Amino acid sequence: MAADKMTAKDFKAVMPRLKRMTVGSVDIARRVLVDGISQVDAANESGLTKQRVGALVKAVLAAAREIPADWEQVEVWLPPELAAQVRQMATEAKARIDAGT
Repeated sequence: MAADKMTAKDFKAVMPRLKRMTVGSVDIARRVLVDGISQVDAANESGLTKQRVGALVKAVLAAAREIPADWEQVEVWLPPELAAQVRQMATEAKARIDAGT
């Protein structure tokens, strides 16, 4: 997760999509994503577990990418025809989310 960074401007832009997060949770995620502190350090500062901090960071990144927070990223090597099928499935799933169904 250390490679995930955001500029202060990008973080500010995603804030309207973080309405369900508390101000404190948003601040913790900002410390990791914008300020660049480690999730362990953020956990120590906040009293949360590293796993909870990781979940906060993941939620902000998902909001930034407009991906539902419960979706999982899968990275595998596939034959071209299967890769095309997976890409099509992802496109269709995203379209269903965008359509609100």
